[in-house]
Order: sequence, then C-alpha cells, then structure tokens
Amino acid sequence: MSEQRVLFLQKSLIGTCALLALILLVSFYSVVNAAVDRAARQRVASTESAQSVDRTAAPATQGASARGNALLARVGH
Repeated sequence: MSEQRVLFLQKSLIGTCALLALILLVSFYSVVNAAVDRAARQRVASTESAQSVDRTAAPATQGASARGNALLARVGH
C-alpha cells in the first residue's frame, strides 16, 4: 500500500472513532437529561399530592377541634 493510502486510512479511523465518541456522549447526555426531568416531575407530583392531602385533612381537624372547644366552653359555663 502506498504511504498516502495508509495515512488516509489512519485519519479515517481516527475520525470514525471521534464520531462514535461524540454519538456516545450525546446519547449519554440525552439519557441523563431525561432521567433528571422525570425525577423533577415526580418530585413536583409527590409534593402536590402531599399538599392536597394536607388541604383535605386540615379542615377536618379544624372542625373537630372547634367542636371540642365548643363542648369545653359549654361545660365551663
């Protein structure tokens, strides 16, 4: 083989390896980015569901304590 052909094949091999490395890097970034987005959505959803549970539980406990206070006020008079 001629020297020019060998140099061309070496540069082609280096270029192909660099392109494959770039594709792997982009793929890795895409997977990690999707995982981070999914975790953020799950964290927001769990926070919202916990807050909605607190909102529904709070009036029930406030009503019970108000009834208890009213009973104590009647007993005291």
